[in-house]
Amino acid sequence: MRRRRFRVLLGLLPVLIFPQSGNPASAGAEIVAPERFQMLVREATCAEAPATSSAKLNETSLSGVLDGSAEPRTIFYVSPEGKDSWSGLLPTANQQVGDGPFASIERARDAARAKGGANTIALGKGDYYLTQPIVFDSRDAGLILTARCNETPILHGGLRAGNWVQQADGRWTAPLKLPPGEGVGDLFVNGIRQTPARFPNAPADGDPRKGWLFAAKCNPAIDMGKGNTSFCFHAGDLPAVDDTSRLIVDIVGGFQPGSQWGNDTLPVVSIDSASRTVTTKGTDYFFTAEGSRYFLTGAKALLDAPGEWWYDLAAGQLYYIPVDQALSDSVAVAGILPTFFKLDGANGMVISALELRDGAPEGSGKFDTETRGFGAIRIEHADGVKILGNSIENVGVGVHVTESKDALIAANVIADVAGNGIYVGTNYGTFLKSNGARILSNHMHDIGKVYIETAGIWFQAADNVRIADNLIENTAQFGIAGGSLWGSNDAVYNAVIEHNVVHNANQQTADGGAIKMMGEQGDPLNSTIRSNLVTGTGHLMNRADGTFWPPGYENTSEWPSPISWAIYTDGKASGVRIEGNTLSGNVTAIGINGGWSNLVTGNVITHGSGAAFRVDDGTGRGWRPPWARPNRIEENVVSVDSDSGPVAYVNAPDHGPGYAQFARNRYSGNLNNQSFRLDPGIMPSGEFGGLRDLQKAGVDTGSVIAPSE
Repeated sequence: MRRRRFRVLLGLLPVLIFPQSGNPASAGAEIVAPERFQMLVREATCAEAPATSSAKLNETSLSGVLDGSAEPRTIFYVSPEGKDSWSGLLPTANQQVGDGPFASIERARDAARAKGGANTIALGKGDYYLTQPIVFDSRDAGLILTARCNETPILHGGLRAGNWVQQADGRWTAPLKLPPGEGVGDLFVNGIRQTPARFPNAPADGDPRKGWLFAAKCNPAIDMGKGNTSFCFHAGDLPAVDDTSRLIVDIVGGFQPGSQWGNDTLPVVSIDSASRTVTTKGTDYFFTAEGSRYFLTGAKALLDAPGEWWYDLAAGQLYYIPVDQALSDSVAVAGILPTFFKLDGANGMVISALELRDGAPEGSGKFDTETRGFGAIRIEHADGVKILGNSIENVGVGVHVTESKDALIAANVIADVAGNGIYVGTNYGTFLKSNGARILSNHMHDIGKVYIETAGIWFQAADNVRIADNLIENTAQFGIAGGSLWGSNDAVYNAVIEHNVVHNANQQTADGGAIKMMGEQGDPLNSTIRSNLVTGTGHLMNRADGTFWPPGYENTSEWPSPISWAIYTDGKASGVRIEGNTLSGNVTAIGINGGWSNLVTGNVITHGSGAAFRVDDGTGRGWRPPWARPNRIEENVVSVDSDSGPVAYVNAPDHGPGYAQFARNRYSGNLNNQSFRLDPGIMPSGEFGGLRDLQKAGVDTGSVIAPSE
């Protein structure tokens, strides 16, 4: 039996699965283990660590992978108290000889380039405020950028705002001159993201069902081919906004009235009060139908609630309504950088033990748009890069890997990001691959704070990827999402997703899940999803009238309605093995949509509010390749708690009952004579039947209903 290597996290699994079982744990217990592991990595990779320090990582997911060259390294030191005129060879200032560390990372980089050979840049403790990305290229191959041992350098993606003055209307202002062409992406006060001036105001209690407007039905109807370039609003919904030049609409929509599986943040072109129409700089990616939910940001007129801010670009003035009036004692940072470090051709570079925070939110959004081009750490055409033991918080995307092979991203804590935690993939148009990535033992939480079509880990155009031992919590849509969106251009093969823990995925969309594999290329992925723990996968969807479906709701006879999966395949994804996963407290446990030759085996499913299995030919309708074999669902253990809805639902009107075959599953709990639903209906009563009916129809072999324990 394979030894689980993320041992500290494993010790907590009984608490994570059974929090009510009398196993006492503090409120912070779930996040302690990953951070302890991160500390081991930091101790092994800090600047002055001895060559033998990597032995501390034996028997972990990083065992053996950090053994580097024994070649002596020159260390160039950087400190907020340093000077770029010094040599950078001393860790602290020596006033007697007039020498000490550099003040900037750029100066240390240039010194390392000039020297050549094996070099390390060591950052000392303190705050570093960056106003432009720091770029590393082929001249920096093999460079290590890290912290001094036992010190914590904090890099901010912007400027600290000070000299606050309270105005008569209760707002506070601070002068903030930015580099030409820059704006404020986000404001952080004492490390907490504040709210851009918006309407309706964000709910004080954080309830995701509050703080929205809902699109009206257009008359005449808007052509679906125009995508989301316009939508209609109800009379009296929108406030008067004199200047719409910087107005943004954040909208969650879909093709069907009331369905929401995607979102955009779109500049407003105009608001026509007569026709009650908002025109935007939209895309054709999805349709903003009736019931799409939205709010507005970006206008000074919307600044009216504690925690809201607005930046006057022309005057260089920051406006803010504080939550706590003791603003003079607070640290406020205006985030302007979506990218802190760009590694362009810097093969073999290492970034470790740093804290990156307070950046601009850009970095996610629609594919084939410029918003894919960022990432707090962006790796492009750079092979063998290692990102280890960093803390990345309050940025756009944590780590973005593009067309770079053999990346290792491990033991990082990535939190409160606007978009993806980690992205591994390609550039639209060139489609080169990022093969061989290893994403190991990271802790990611609160993912997709601005862009909901995101994931803790998103990968495409990346073969032989291994994603293992990560803890992922509280994501807007996906915990882990991989596979092709554009066919063979970004196809994924031989991926392994194993031993991850995913809590509370899909908290903001109507269609998503914890772990997803796509396969638009239409051939077998030969990939494996095994031994993962998934709990609490949910959904959020409103009807056209603005009311929301209840949490955990599933009705296989209703459309549109919310869909939520713990693990699923989509878009012709075929040849995926889903094995040995523990799925508890989700809606649907396992879904297959459109593909062939998938195997679902040895999984344990409990406490679901929806079906244990859903198999649909929707995204593969009319497609049956010559190699196609039925999807097989075998030897799973299912405890049925819900007394309504099917345990298994096969919707395959195009492919017929042979699209899925069941065998040797063990069911217990609330089963009845309508627990299995097949379309087309081949059981005695039509679509619905019990296990014996399923077996008589030839779709199940050897499954049993066991007494409840």
